[in-house]
This record gives sequence, structure tokens and C-alpha cells, in this order.
Amino acid sequence: MQRNPDLDRFRKPLEGERKVDIINRLKSARGHIDHILAMVDDDAYVLDLLRQVAAVRGALDATTRVALRHYFERVFAAAARAGEIDAAADELMTALTFLRQID
Repeated sequence: MQRNPDLDRFRKPLEGERKVDIINRLKSARGHIDHILAMVDDDAYVLDLLRQVAAVRGALDATTRVALRHYFERVFAAAARAGEIDAAADELMTALTFLRQID
């Protein structure tokens, strides 16, 4: 589903602690990926490599949860309060597909 332009007036950028949190989580994931690449070059044991891959997944999953919470609090709730129920519900269903991808 595409982004619904009817909800654009409710969209707010990430800010404050939440923005810092997401940036830090993504930097952590990037650091783990850099470490994984170095491990592959150094012929590291595959289970050690998989442990680092799991750490990347964890960092990205946590980032997804923080971003979705921002969406729910800032976009979905505001749109629903303003009576944009159908548009808000459609986007909510799209947002929930991202949660499904988290193990």
C-alpha cells in the first residue's frame, strides 16, 4: 500500500530522544555488520558469525518497534481523533505488516 496523502497533515518527523534512540540503534547495527564483514575476511567460525547476525537483527527489530510506536502515537492517533478512521485504519494495517516480520 502506498502512503496515504490524506494523512500527510498528521505526519511528524522523528525528534528528541526517539530520534536519538533510532540513530543509535542503527549505528549499532552498522557496527555489527562491519564486524561481521571483518569476521568473514578473517575466516571466523560460522557460529560466531551467526551470533553477530542475530545481534544485527535484534538492533533492527528494536528500531522497527521504536519507529512504529512513533507512528502510532503521532500519526495514527491524531488521524483517528480527527475522524480519518478509514485512512488511519488502512495505514495501521500496513504498519502491522512490519511487526509481522519481527520474530
